[in-house]
Amino acid sequence: MSQISEFRERQSDDLLRDVAALERQIWELRFQEGSEKAGNPSKIRQMRRQVARVLTILRERELGIERGSNGETAEAELASTEEGLGK
Repeated sequence: MSQISEFRERQSDDLLRDVAALERQIWELRFQEGSEKAGNPSKIRQMRRQVARVLTILRERELGIERGSNGETAEAELASTEEGLGK
C-alpha cells in the first residue's frame, strides 16, 4: 500500500515515464520467457498490476478524484462525516 501513496505524491510526467519503463520491462520478460530464460513467472503479473495502479492514479487525476490516505474519495469522507454529525 505504501507504494500507492508514493505514486500519488509523484508528478504525472514521472508516472507516465514509469508506465513506459514497466511496459518495456514486461516486453523484455515475455521475450526472455519465449527463449526459455524465464526467471520468476509471477514477475510479469506483478508488473502488469503495477502499470494498472499507475494508470488508475493518472485517470483519477484526469477526473479530479482525490483519494485520502486510506483510499476513500474526498466525497465519501465528507458524506461519512456529515452522517456522523446528523446532517
